[in-house]
Amino acid sequence: MSSVSEKQLEANRHNALKGGVKTDEGREIVRFNARKHGILGNLVAEYEGDFYNRYLDQLFDEFQPNSIIENILVERIALHYLKLYRLAKAEAEFMKSCLQSARVFGGALFDSDGQGYTPEINHHNIQQLVEIYSRYETATENRLYRAIRELKEYKRLHS
Repeated sequence: MSSVSEKQLEANRHNALKGGVKTDEGREIVRFNARKHGILGNLVAEYEGDFYNRYLDQLFDEFQPNSIIENILVERIALHYLKLYRLAKAEAEFMKSCLQSARVFGGALFDSDGQGYTPEINHHNIQQLVEIYSRYETATENRLYRAIRELKEYKRLHS
């Protein structure tokens, strides 16, 4: 049950008919509301938050979005960039793990029943993984650049 009085409810209905912020000052105040509650923000892991927010701030400064569509496109650009960062990090971690596993474990890895095996890390295995990473990187870069083009085109059409 709502604790809003009938008088306040009527005032809210009346104000809703006015159509939102009218002044440039008011628009400046509310222009980042969508960003504060961004729909893409929940795709960022907690440990990535500072990194993501730092370059998201820079992207908002650079592109100066003025509408919800522009905000979404800037967030999309930031998210694709984050995916590229994740990809580079995963690729580096995988390569380090492949190259160090034989040294760290003396050439053998041990599973839960104590049976050891020697990992097969060879040129062919690494080449396959690099090709997978490369395809993913290319697809992600294409999405990033497409979002940038869409944002620039949208801004051009609506300025």
